[in-house]
Amino acid sequence: MKKIQYILTALCLMFIMVGCNLDVRMYDGIMMEDFNTRNLQDLSQGSYRLLKNDGGLIDYGYPFWNFGADDITWNGTSTGGTFYMYEYSRNIGSTVIEYAWELGYRTVGNCNLVIETIEGLGNGRTEEDVILMGENFYLRALCYFLLVNEFAQPYSNNPAQNPGLPLKLNYNPDDLPPSRATVAEVYDQIVKDLQDAIRYLTLPDGMKSKSNIYATKEAAQALLARVYLYMERWDEAREMADAVIHSGRFELETGERYAIYPQHIPENNKETIFAVRRTIEKDDAGYSRPGGMFIRVDNNGWEEMSPSSRYMELLELHLNDRDMPQDLRSRFVIKRYVEDGASDYSVTGYPDKVYRNWTFAYARKQSGDNAHYEYIKIKVSRQEDGTYRITNASDASPFRSDVIQSEPCNLGKRFYVTGTNGIKYIGRIEPEVFDAATKRNKDARFLVYAINKCSYQEQRLHLWSTVISRLAEMYLIRAEVSAVKGNTQDALDDVNLLRRRAGIPEWTVDNMATAEDGQPKDIKKIVEEERMLELAWEGHRRFDIFRTRQTLDRRYPGGHTLRVGGQFLDVPYNSPAVCEFIPQAQYDAYPYKLEQNP
Repeated sequence: MKKIQYILTALCLMFIMVGCNLDVRMYDGIMMEDFNTRNLQDLSQGSYRLLKNDGGLIDYGYPFWNFGADDITWNGTSTGGTFYMYEYSRNIGSTVIEYAWELGYRTVGNCNLVIETIEGLGNGRTEEDVILMGENFYLRALCYFLLVNEFAQPYSNNPAQNPGLPLKLNYNPDDLPPSRATVAEVYDQIVKDLQDAIRYLTLPDGMKSKSNIYATKEAAQALLARVYLYMERWDEAREMADAVIHSGRFELETGERYAIYPQHIPENNKETIFAVRRTIEKDDAGYSRPGGMFIRVDNNGWEEMSPSSRYMELLELHLNDRDMPQDLRSRFVIKRYVEDGASDYSVTGYPDKVYRNWTFAYARKQSGDNAHYEYIKIKVSRQEDGTYRITNASDASPFRSDVIQSEPCNLGKRFYVTGTNGIKYIGRIEPEVFDAATKRNKDARFLVYAINKCSYQEQRLHLWSTVISRLAEMYLIRAEVSAVKGNTQDALDDVNLLRRRAGIPEWTVDNMATAEDGQPKDIKKIVEEERMLELAWEGHRRFDIFRTRQTLDRRYPGGHTLRVGGQFLDVPYNSPAVCEFIPQAQYDAYPYKLEQNP
């Protein structure tokens, strides 16, 4: 993609891609000069096309939404623009943030044209026209929601004062907002757009709803539930989540279908509420798609990023009788085992294979005057009593015992060793995993755990239809509202739906009392951790930390300290670093003086 430096005015003057039959040419289109009110359907398709066109907001926003969370780690460093997002150092000249801003506003411009055109039809508009207008209200709200969370402070931090975005709500290219609306004002507009979307997408009797690759009433309700959650409008968040759950349109995928969730096309996935559709025929499935950072498929992909040690420790508290992870969500993580060979890049791993060489892998602060963390793996052997013993005496010498210890945690078992200095190191029992230097020519301090959650749709490389909303999130929103309001049992009921599907023990009021090595577990923490497990790498975890006014803690192995040291080991929710700068090219070209982020 060539570098584009159009200002907001130009977003409405450039050509607009619009679409024809989705079954043949997904979100494909005609040129702007061919548009008239007789092909409104084509113009509306263009809004979907622009979300993903030449990367689109969906792809260029993905690194920001996901790379700065504590469920992900980079196995070294990179010269790419997204690494600044990962380490929180920010780069005002980054083309990644420039494209996210520009392509987001291009989509907004197309939505504005559809909405204005249909509103201008007055009584001459058809039911089909009204539905198209509702879809574009949803898509405009989605764009503003994604943009405001990237280029402004969280709603949890003084939203009535902090600057949000220029709110462009009409198609006139000469009518530009002279300043940034506040974060609160942007959120209020998002709420209004979604309420309008729900109204216009409520179908008359006898009309069948479109599939989940289009905006529908339920898609608008699902996104509005999330927006209300961020705004802490608890009752309204629950109302919207309830509406989706009780719509009867969606079901939780289970068993093997859930284990290969990303491989299904959205239309064949009962759990997906809305996804931005990609097709084999029309879309790139190579390195540039989000999944290329996470896994290598058929010699395609960088496989430079892995789940963090913190995520892995939470995921692997429950083991089966072969000491392999029991949680079904562990199937989204493919460990690069030494016994599989250096040339193996399986997409789905070998869940039934028996491995012989086992280790205790744990994270620790690297010795010396630095801020670096690293993985250590110690060879162990299983004893007749089920415990694991460190194989080599030299490996055992830094610890008080050569037996790997364990303790109850979250209804499962957590492994640890205690150093002779009294420091406790939490880790995991697993077959030996390649270090990143051996496997991927990155950094030997890190281990290679690939992620297949954003790749391999229809068994094609990194093809993936980005999931915006799915049913599991609705249960978790409802659970969080119940937890905040002190309705513990209701919260547990919703959380347990997902734990039951995952095949791990369910929470009760009684077992909560001793879940933390004999100490009580807070219901809000239970919901938060379940969100971390269930919604990993789907654009939630970073925002979950900051919207709940927490501090991001990155004291675990990864490349985030290698260039900036300990500068961003702790990132408070109100730190300037939690949002990106307005891209310099866009800032300089804008006809009015916008307030820049600090």
